[in-house]
Amino acid sequence: MTQVSQIAIDNQTFATFRTTLNSSLNSLNTTHAGSSAPASVGTGTIWIDTTTATAWQPKIYDGGAWINLPFYINTSTNDANLTTVEVTAVETDPTATALAIALGWLNKEKK
Repeated sequence: MTQVSQIAIDNQTFATFRTTLNSSLNSLNTTHAGSSAPASVGTGTIWIDTTTATAWQPKIYDGGAWINLPFYINTSTNDANLTTVEVTAVETDPTATALAIALGWLNKEKK
């Protein structure tokens, strides 16, 4: 897992260029996995936050902040687990409502 301070490669000697290019490609290959956000980001950059060793949190940069994706990677079980996401749907078309219920998209009434 690697992160770099910048993805852009400045003019430099060939040996330094090769090292910088390999580091940049390795960062992309590991999806910027690490315990802190990558320094070089752009809208759409994906980062795997490994702060919690057994529950990695994938995040995407929206141009202003990191957004948690609605799942985490459980490194103990090698599984991806959904986080709790509550969605409320409002629909007047009876066909669409039936489909939403069948797909489990509507919240049950809270009592």
